[in-house]
Amino acid sequence: MCAFICQISRIDWAISRKVGVYGNREGSEREGEIRYFSRSARGDDIIQSIIEDLIGMRKRNTVFFHVIKTDKGESSVHGVYRVTEEPFYNETVKIWQSSPGLVYPYRFCFEPDPEHIELCRYDANIAVKDLYRSIEDRTIRSILTLEREERGRAHAVKKISDDDAKEIVKLLYRSFQFRRLDTALDFKPMHMPMRPLRQRISRIGEIEFAIKALVSYELGQENSRLTQHIPACRSVSYDFMIEAFLGQTMRRPTDIICASSRGSEKRVTVIEAKTELAGIEDLVQALEYQQIFRLRNVDRGSLSYRMSTCILAQRFHSDLIAYASIRNAILPREEIVLLKYVPTKEGTDAEFSVQTPVETWQPRSRVAFRRIGFSNPLQRVCSKPDQFYDVFAEKRGPLDLYVECQSSGEQVATFKKLCRVKEAVMSLGHIVLYEVQRGCDSEDFTRFMSYIHEEAVKLQGDLMAVEPILLASDYTDSLAFFIDKYNNYEAQAGRQPIYAYQLPN
Repeated sequence: MCAFICQISRIDWAISRKVGVYGNREGSEREGEIRYFSRSARGDDIIQSIIEDLIGMRKRNTVFFHVIKTDKGESSVHGVYRVTEEPFYNETVKIWQSSPGLVYPYRFCFEPDPEHIELCRYDANIAVKDLYRSIEDRTIRSILTLEREERGRAHAVKKISDDDAKEIVKLLYRSFQFRRLDTALDFKPMHMPMRPLRQRISRIGEIEFAIKALVSYELGQENSRLTQHIPACRSVSYDFMIEAFLGQTMRRPTDIICASSRGSEKRVTVIEAKTELAGIEDLVQALEYQQIFRLRNVDRGSLSYRMSTCILAQRFHSDLIAYASIRNAILPREEIVLLKYVPTKEGTDAEFSVQTPVETWQPRSRVAFRRIGFSNPLQRVCSKPDQFYDVFAEKRGPLDLYVECQSSGEQVATFKKLCRVKEAVMSLGHIVLYEVQRGCDSEDFTRFMSYIHEEAVKLQGDLMAVEPILLASDYTDSLAFFIDKYNNYEAQAGRQPIYAYQLPN
């Protein structure tokens, strides 16, 4: 379906709902003085952010309108409408009255959705506080606020998920009897010259919002030159969100999220875009977004999420290329795509290609893993869980810790990690212990990580609640390199470090 919420003033909504045109402004008005974005130092940045928000729209997409509170009424959400003309540019036809000196040239046309015609004829609406109530109880999840929360950009248009659009429709019908006009409105669509908004994308390779605007356009058009590289979009119907805040603690939105479903499995790709060079810190940030998404959405229908990451940049740091290459070989279910773009046509377009992985690399030094002083440690701690911290003495710490065995097999066992606090017992999470009575290779490690994810599912997707312990007689150089880097990088993104030990000779 694809759906959007567009912010508009009450006086301008009275006009837009009759003529079927929405416009995003060029400039701002402060103390009676108009300041146009195009004439400001960072104007191009703001303009490209406006284009990014709008340009993913297609005909027949669903649109709601956030009508801003005035002294005469409360803020409200109105609908259900659908797009009839995709975003375009027109600075000559004057329509709105709230700020007569401003131009609103970034536009699209809309009409009442035929399936919900009565809601539109009588201007049905819900109070914003009712929408926020649904956000608080997590019935609606793809937005956290309707405010323009991102660094002063002109984000008056927000993409929302299909599921959330359906919830808003329900709220509108629920409130229809007491939040509507008494007299039906006449709808008289306005027509005007249109220059496709795609023609306004510029300075790709210089402005981050410009490349994100192009990606939003390509996603909206379902263009395979881009979607073939994004795991959640390959050969399947998908939804996407732009500049989405994933949790209340995140002070910066993720650039773009793509989501699709295959049976009971939901595929989600987090896209993090950079103007020029991307490094490890950008991957860490994207992985953090992944974990927040998983925790916020784990109870929506299914616990089965196949997460992936797409880092979009002109160049990639060598450390990022090396790490992504080995990570993809070891953890294929958590694919990382390093998507390179090259600006073309004087910065109005780009070509996309996947960064070639590194086949071989030389670690600077061999990682030394702590050696276990007990033979058959897995068997020992499964039969005598009270000896767990005798075997792994350095992990006890200052707390009164103990473990209880939950399940055990030939190579793997899971434990519940507990702590006594006065008269109470507190659960601190689970431990997955995996033993390889030989050298550990990538196949062993992939199996080990699958156990970690299975255990995390039992704890509502919280990877920080699962402590991974790996035992082997030795490790390949590439695997030792990966474990060392994983512990440096991914512990920052809401995951437990991997505790790797060497078995006695």
